Amino acid sequence: MSKYKLIIFDFDGTLAITHKAIVFCFTKTFESFNVTPPAADIIIGTIGINLPNTFKILHPAIAESAIPEWVETYRSYYRTEGEKQVDLFRGTKQVLQLARKSGLSLGVFSNKHVSFVNSLLQKLKIHSFFDLILGDNGEIIMKPSPAVFNSIIKPLFPELDNSQILMVGDTAIDLLFAKNAGIDVCWAAYGYGDRAQCLALEPTFAIDDISELAVFVQH
Repeated sequence: MSKYKLIIFDFDGTLAITHKAIVFCFTKTFESFNVTPPAADIIIGTIGINLPNTFKILHPAIAESAIPEWVETYRSYYRTEGEKQVDLFRGTKQVLQLARKSGLSLGVFSNKHVSFVNSLLQKLKIHSFFDLILGDNGEIIMKPSPAVFNSIIKPLFPELDNSQILMVGDTAIDLLFAKNAGIDVCWAAYGYGDRAQCLALEPTFAIDDISELAVFVQH
């Protein structure tokens, strides 16, 4: 039986392959404002950071007052074109099925807007596996702050000790969130996180394929 009773997943680069959609939508957004878009690898390096801060990183000259329009433009492209380019990592659904059969609770916590998280989980046919789906709604404090863990996740599972909760994510932001919350973290090394940066944070475990989670689900 698994020591973990609740597994919290990141979305981008952990459950789903989203870099093509993200690069496409950022590129289209920059072009729509007649600004030269960053290179794809630069964009991929910001995955996991919320949109306002990502635009500040990718376009340092952007005016604070312009950010909401850029964010909405990006989201418009994501709704119409980006979602079509998202797919699951191979083995994702099987691991989720195994976890549910083993009696584990499952959640998603992403810095992506919660409406997109819900929509994509539905389209990818894995929405029903999750007891809890959290994302940016303009109100909650995002990763790596532990605020959501302390104010939402922990109260929903009061019977669980922190040692029974595992975070699975691919970027330093996910690893820092887990450390700040005082829970174990499994680094999804197959995702979009910087390898040296993530290893320096000393994750509890690391996996090169999501199917390797089967070990933690069962034992």
